[in-house]
Amino acid sequence: MAIVKASRTHPLYEELVKIVGEAHVNDNPVIISSYSKDACHLEAERPGIVVMPSSVEQVQDIVRLCAKTKTPIMPAGGRNGICGACLPRIPHAVMIDMVKMDRIIRIDEDVMTVTVEAGLRWAELIHRLDEAGYKLGFRGPYGGNVGTVGGSVSINSIGYAASKYGPSTEGVVSLEVVLPSGEVVKTGTGWNPDAKIFGRYSTFLDLTGIFLGDHGSLGVKTKVTLKIYPKAEFYAYGDFGFKTLEDATAAFLEVQKLGFTEELNLLADRQSTDTFFPGFLDKHKEINSMFASIVQEVDQELANRKMEIIREVAFKHGGKDLGNFASQMHWSEMFNLVQPLYNNGFWLNTCHLRPIPSIPEIMKRMWAIFKKYKLLDNGIKWIASCLGSDRAYATGWITIFVPTRDKMELGLKAWNEMLDAHMDTGACPYWSGLLWEKRAVAKANPRFLDLYWTIKRAIDPSDIFTPGVFTGGE
Repeated sequence: MAIVKASRTHPLYEELVKIVGEAHVNDNPVIISSYSKDACHLEAERPGIVVMPSSVEQVQDIVRLCAKTKTPIMPAGGRNGICGACLPRIPHAVMIDMVKMDRIIRIDEDVMTVTVEAGLRWAELIHRLDEAGYKLGFRGPYGGNVGTVGGSVSINSIGYAASKYGPSTEGVVSLEVVLPSGEVVKTGTGWNPDAKIFGRYSTFLDLTGIFLGDHGSLGVKTKVTLKIYPKAEFYAYGDFGFKTLEDATAAFLEVQKLGFTEELNLLADRQSTDTFFPGFLDKHKEINSMFASIVQEVDQELANRKMEIIREVAFKHGGKDLGNFASQMHWSEMFNLVQPLYNNGFWLNTCHLRPIPSIPEIMKRMWAIFKKYKLLDNGIKWIASCLGSDRAYATGWITIFVPTRDKMELGLKAWNEMLDAHMDTGACPYWSGLLWEKRAVAKANPRFLDLYWTIKRAIDPSDIFTPGVFTGGE
């Protein structure tokens, strides 16, 4: 940040410089503008100043300063999200950029955990664990070259290996959080200063869960302890095609229930496959839907046998073996597959969770919307994909790609109708942000929101952390 000199006009500039040093504070409009966006099209307020702490003590001092002056705070990670979760809702906020806090604190082999600072990027963590002979369960969002651990668990992120291990939050054992008072709390077995961080559920209620998915509204996560597993070096890959989405969904559900796959991805129609893997289905004219499966094991025979069972399930539902190109590319190019998709244009996403059997129902609604707005005739492509998650549900990633700004108005009309259709069919977004918040808050049971706000007011009575979040947006 020191390359572009600070304006030094923010009222807290000098105090923040005393805490973190001049090179790590900036209120220059050029810097501020870059921090007012994430990877989506949504617009928000600009922060007033950006500060980059490098220790929990610095975070405490920043929070205490903001609490004393009642200045709003917005924690941020890699800002790689596509929902606007880390963008300020009110002007002049202090944005705490956590990416300098990126150390691995401890790999504890006795209790199979890794403790990291919240600004560590997933790709770096995976690499370091691999060198040590371990792997994570959930392996980060698809933008894990940039996405941080703290950012992901703050918005319930889903991505690599969620099929077997669930979303980012399922792998969390403990958190270190700086509260709005500036005090630090450690959750899980961290309540006992004489104990190791080895378990999430212990003695008291689950305080870890309060801060997961909070969008940074209850404190700043400074350390995250995650489960780790022995490194598994043997793989089996399989791609299977189906004549109908109904057949593909039935097989997809059965395979997901088995729990064999590290990753299980379904592409709902030919258009989705052609956008993601151009030409892949050219020799399979009868195929309309497909899924790709990845098995990772400590033994090659075990991996192969699991893939044989997956193949048997696919064949039972009328599937066709398509080889392993899609699944192998998807896994081997971890964190690199999403960048080329930006060549298709602006992303308008409808990321959400839903039971697997409901996939055909929502796709009928989506196809009707695509046809209504003549998306392909206007050069607007789509990818309708689902990632099996945990035991028997899926994320739905139905994304349209608007090629040029002059098509954005049409794209937004279709996109907003798509969002409404998802909510009407029982979808539950895993994140909120500017993308989903207005619809989610309107749908939520008032007692549910009342409980959140009771907790929020107790922890943050001056409402300095992410003001405006979970209120429904504009």
